[in-house]
Amino acid sequence: MALIASISAILVLIFIGMSVPFCFLSGSLIYIFMTGASTGTFVSTSYYALDSFSTLAIPLFMIAGTLMEKSGIARTLIDLAEMILKKTKGGMGATIPLVSCFFGALSGSGTATVTTLGSMMAPRLTELGWDKRYLAAFIAACGPLGYMIPPNMNAIIYTRVSSASVAALFLATIIPGILWTILYLIINRYTYHHWYNPENSVTAKIGMAGEQTAENGATAKSIIVEEQAADKLTIIKRAGVAFLMPVIIMGGIYSGIFTATEAGAVGCVYGLIVGVLIFKKMSLKEAFSSFIKTGSSLGSILIMFPMTLIFTRILVLNGVPGMVTQFITGISSNKYVIILIIDLVLILAGCFLDAGVLLLVFTPLLLPTAAIIGIGEIQLGVMMFVAVGVGTITPPMAMNLFITGKITGVEMMDMMKPLLPFLLFAAIPILILVTFVPAVSTFLPSLILSGGM
Repeated sequence: MALIASISAILVLIFIGMSVPFCFLSGSLIYIFMTGASTGTFVSTSYYALDSFSTLAIPLFMIAGTLMEKSGIARTLIDLAEMILKKTKGGMGATIPLVSCFFGALSGSGTATVTTLGSMMAPRLTELGWDKRYLAAFIAACGPLGYMIPPNMNAIIYTRVSSASVAALFLATIIPGILWTILYLIINRYTYHHWYNPENSVTAKIGMAGEQTAENGATAKSIIVEEQAADKLTIIKRAGVAFLMPVIIMGGIYSGIFTATEAGAVGCVYGLIVGVLIFKKMSLKEAFSSFIKTGSSLGSILIMFPMTLIFTRILVLNGVPGMVTQFITGISSNKYVIILIIDLVLILAGCFLDAGVLLLVFTPLLLPTAAIIGIGEIQLGVMMFVAVGVGTITPPMAMNLFITGKITGVEMMDMMKPLLPFLLFAAIPILILVTFVPAVSTFLPSLILSGGM
């Protein structure tokens, strides 16, 4: 009875808009008051939720991502993607998923990817004649690519409630992330003409003035070509500096030189060196402001750990994971039906819960069921990461849609039409793929890591 009251209170509080961590804390307190349970266990649970070396990787990678933006590396990645795809059909739209992968390899955060792309790419592409509704929807849909390409902050959270290896999880999302990107590129290729009108671009509107000043056209064209060649060389050099960071981080992790947490610290130092000394786009004062910015946003993430894990502890003590297993297997003994049920649960949960909360609460509940039907911790983790991505672009929560809507000034309902192809023909198929084809997730970890599975 106490557990039912606790869960009911949490659901009601979430729907009325209370902050999710406090919803779980309130539910836990209701359970304690109704049962008279000792609070000693829960105090130690909340303490050890944050007393973790691996958790330290989260703020370090967040700082690294912020430094990437401030140092000019993010701008360089956008310029590189534009240079590669500019002459292809729908190419400027295709830069969105490509830059998401590039930025994800530096930050490991879907939210940071969406925020950066929304503020830096949306205004630029709008000037080129792209519809803001399409840009907002596409950028939101590409958010999950920010963590599917390692490093992956969700993987770090997942390891807090499972015995999976961070290094194995980083590798496990690479193939699904690349396939996801390819599907986005294909969809953009065949749908962009509905949302792109070059006649609306700023260049087209001032084209007449440009024609009138082209008396020395041949000379001007020669100068422009030389300048473009110089710009391309500069972009390639800067991109080389930017891509050296993920090489150092991932190479260091898989060669055993340092852990994922230490890799985050290396990323921060590298970001500082690039921004202050190499690109010279950032002062020490701006670097310090990056730390402050990260700290202000970090609190809302870290407060989730103790409050959510207290409730998870209550669920485990009451045998809820076993009950979930019995319930799901009671519906059907067919492995594939059970897998579909797990996917459905994850998608529905992703529509209402933040990524961190979903991982911390549902991982202990689903691990026993997954083990019974032969799904390993690595595969289940990738399934949850993809489901989280689907949830970030599926109302009512749809965090990525909220972010891009706020940045671009587009209402959520106006994004739904351009969003549907990306959701139905890319995000959902990738979830089905990682669910029914385990090798997509497990091939690279088993190939590279001995005992990584």
